[in-house]
Amino acid sequence: MILIVIVVAALLCVIIPTRLGFFKFGKIILGSIFKKPATLMYPVVPREWEERTRGSVAIDGPNCIGCGLCAGACPTDAIEVDKAEGKWKIQRMLCVQCSACVDSCPKKCLTMENMYTLPNVVKVVDEYDIPAKGAKKAAAGVAPAEADGDLTCADTCVFCGLCAKACPADAITVDRKEKSWKVDTEACIKCGACIDKCPKKSLSFGGAAPAAEAAAPAKKSVASLDEEKCVYCAACANECGAEAITVEGTEWKLDEEKCIGCEACVGVCPAEAISMKEA
Repeated sequence: MILIVIVVAALLCVIIPTRLGFFKFGKIILGSIFKKPATLMYPVVPREWEERTRGSVAIDGPNCIGCGLCAGACPTDAIEVDKAEGKWKIQRMLCVQCSACVDSCPKKCLTMENMYTLPNVVKVVDEYDIPAKGAKKAAAGVAPAEADGDLTCADTCVFCGLCAKACPADAITVDRKEKSWKVDTEACIKCGACIDKCPKKSLSFGGAAPAAEAAAPAKKSVASLDEEKCVYCAACANECGAEAITVEGTEWKLDEEKCIGCEACVGVCPAEAISMKEA
């Protein structure tokens, strides 16, 4: 009798889990019938790329100035720039989609597309036309940077140094103590990054003679903070070329002796908490 009970118990231990597993598996099958497949029916259904996907480098050729900074930044030497011939090349099989070239481009004519280069049995080298050195103005109205002349600085300069910080070629030197501004015309790539950064709009191409020893204008105003609006993000301190602003926690300080009234902090403040006041 005891032996029979043991045998029946053993059979139940085997049969019950098996039956339960069958019902569980059946539930999964029935659930899958009414759900979309987890895989993509490629190539019948095209893949939707995420916006952040780094697929391949694309160039806006007419806006390229052929400075070569992208080629210098490329860790795999996948990019080649020939300004004399007006050619920009990229070896797709060498490109590692790191976006270093895009980040270094001063004219923002390079972008990362989210579509990958199509597979091929040969090494793919894409070539694009860019404005050649010394070329005439194109039909679209795009002229090479040389036609604009050398970079010059007007006497409205306050020697804040933001242009020097923005220069990707380190062609600009600013000495606040000596009140001097200088540009290395050989190193300057005429990208215009310094012009966009100048808070006083003192820089231009082909303007008056460089204000290498221009006298600084009298300081008329300094930065002032509205504490109720300030979020203490330190964007103003990071932008200040004179290092007159410090932000520590919820404390904002201004050294009025250092402040040159360039208003750079006003332009970058996301909360619009900074304004200029009479010194």
